[in-house]
Amino acid sequence: MERFSEVFYSFVTLLAMVNPLAAAAAFATLTEGRTPQEQTRIAMRATIYAALILIAFGYAGEALLKALGVSMQAFRIAGGLLLFRVGANMVFAQQTQTETADAAKAHAHPEDPTVFPLAIPIITGPGALTVSVPLAADQLFVPIAAVVFAVTLVFMLGAEKITLWFGRTGVDAASRVVGIIITAIAAQLVITGVTELLHPILHN
Repeated sequence: MERFSEVFYSFVTLLAMVNPLAAAAAFATLTEGRTPQEQTRIAMRATIYAALILIAFGYAGEALLKALGVSMQAFRIAGGLLLFRVGANMVFAQQTQTETADAAKAHAHPEDPTVFPLAIPIITGPGALTVSVPLAADQLFVPIAAVVFAVTLVFMLGAEKITLWFGRTGVDAASRVVGIIITAIAAQLVITGVTELLHPILHN
């Protein structure tokens, strides 16, 4: 039962960070006017790139931190503070994924938005990269990530229907709820980091 709770926590955490619903809305904006075949190709490639980047960062992150002399406890605290800002931005709708897509479409004029801005930072953003490092310690990290990105792919392939059902207001409202979850996860990361940091000092 405890193992199930750990896996479920990892899944929910990563799912909240990737936020398939917001990714689908951004995907619909970025691929507007393209043929269904092009949209499918972009969705599949973007999902694969995003997954590879997240998994690679998750496994290489701890080694990079050690090389820089940064402890995992410090990373949890810093990551928690960063995630808190990400979650707060989502709650107060300071910058939604759809707005990011609109800005990229208006200013960057991407011929192929697969890598930027779709794979990064819309699907795999700072929040997802941050949590990937501690989550990578779980042996089921790759399968969990695979399920999350599979869900994201399904949402993007059905982006037109999803945006039609929910509308832009509905997507933004759902993102605010996800933002609340992210702020709670951020608080837990900070608490865990501080507790692990102080534990050796308090028990000496």
